[in-house]
Amino acid sequence: LQPRTRWSVRKTDETKAKFLAEQLKISPLVATLLVNRGFDTLESASSFLFPTITFHDPFLLKDMDILVQRVKEAITRNEKIVVYGDYDADGVSSTYVMVKTLQKLGAKVGYYIPNRFSEGYGPNEAAFRYLKDEGYSLIITVDNGISGLHEAMVAKEIGIDLIITDHHEPGPVLPEALAIVHPKRPDSSYPFKELAGVGVALKVATALLGELPTGLLAYAAIGTVADLVPLIGENRIIVKEGLKRLRTTNDPGIVALMKQAGVSQVDCDEDTIGFMLAPRINAPGRLYDADPALELFLAEDENRAEEMAELIGEMNRERQEIVNEMAEEAIAMVNASQKNGKPAFIIVGKEGWHAGVIGIVASRLVEHFYRPTIVFSYDYETGLAKGSARSIPSFNMYEHLSKCRDILPHFGGHPMAAGMTLKIEDVEELKRRLDLYAQETLSEEDFIQSIEIDGTFPLEEATLEAAEQIQALAPFGTGNPRPKILLEKVFLRELRKVGADEKHLKAVI
Repeated sequence: LQPRTRWSVRKTDETKAKFLAEQLKISPLVATLLVNRGFDTLESASSFLFPTITFHDPFLLKDMDILVQRVKEAITRNEKIVVYGDYDADGVSSTYVMVKTLQKLGAKVGYYIPNRFSEGYGPNEAAFRYLKDEGYSLIITVDNGISGLHEAMVAKEIGIDLIITDHHEPGPVLPEALAIVHPKRPDSSYPFKELAGVGVALKVATALLGELPTGLLAYAAIGTVADLVPLIGENRIIVKEGLKRLRTTNDPGIVALMKQAGVSQVDCDEDTIGFMLAPRINAPGRLYDADPALELFLAEDENRAEEMAELIGEMNRERQEIVNEMAEEAIAMVNASQKNGKPAFIIVGKEGWHAGVIGIVASRLVEHFYRPTIVFSYDYETGLAKGSARSIPSFNMYEHLSKCRDILPHFGGHPMAAGMTLKIEDVEELKRRLDLYAQETLSEEDFIQSIEIDGTFPLEEATLEAAEQIQALAPFGTGNPRPKILLEKVFLRELRKVGADEKHLKAVI
């Protein structure tokens, strides 16, 4: 068996680990995991293992006071407010949290989620003009808006107030909006920067209601896990508390979705969200229109919820088939182009590829080739290429794409993922630049996936008690990965291949 990855074994401060094990009455193995993850003081380890529901004051977010004042004015004057959302699981969850909060306050509220194919990501001028004509006087964006410079000017011009709530990387210039509530604003002093879009929406809801809306924590957990933000700080509390509510909620939409996915509600954990619920919530927006996902959440009776859950299940099955076909074709295209050696950066595209799933295909290519990747869907009628990027830890995708703004009229994202639209004729130039940046930035070692091993232990320490205690470190995910440990001096008494295709190994040690 030859390893396909680099093992990076973390070194432990054994004195600190021993101290935590004694003080917190935990196994040496779990104490070592805590120290190796940076929780090496009694205070930090204790607050991580036993977090309390304490969130930062939402008014520490800049412009929150302006937002609250404007919303309360709108409610008093009976103005129409629209929540402008996004078509992924974080965007749908954010929209739901904001709509339910405004409804609770007695606001006249509607929602608008742009179509991925006809409108693209984020604010667009036609939508803003349409909303103005529909009588809305206040737009609140959730999980988008920070890159909508032109659209903010349009809102000003047509006389509609715009409030932006977002968490994506801000560009060098911020839009001219009435308020921008964003933890990563350059002038922000908010203590936690890593909130998902729904996390920001939850902060807004707390500020508007004057208390934490615990009933919305289940939806905040879904969006937070789905958007792959680090599960530390406030995100950890959102997901930990949200999972408790997911296991007991009677909300028809969530109950119907779990039933359709064939998962046990009482056993719901972060993997249930990541692998079973989030892909289904994402499916409508990826293939058609995200409204069915939001209608599922908003459903007030069981029959309507089950109807929407079944529709979403069918869309998810269709999405899986499309992804599998495209991924096979994309891998074949990359292999065929590798006669002169592997490129440092992979860009692949084709006319007719479904633009809604190119992000998933890009992730598959990164898994297969371990290179930063962009997958494009070409539309020769408009002359535009719609792309989705996924990266590896050593290559900051957002930073390098930012250097190409002259040929990227529309893009946004994070260090590990981004979306963009550009002219098809500029794709070759983008490929040339990114390949050059990758060659300059990455070493041969960076192209071999690194697996972080949390520590090395004798077999005697891998007890059932330690395994149970490890669960106190959950929820696991981005920023807090499921532990991987190395057991030393282990003798294999039995080793055999199992499973229908014999792709798994079963060992007795």
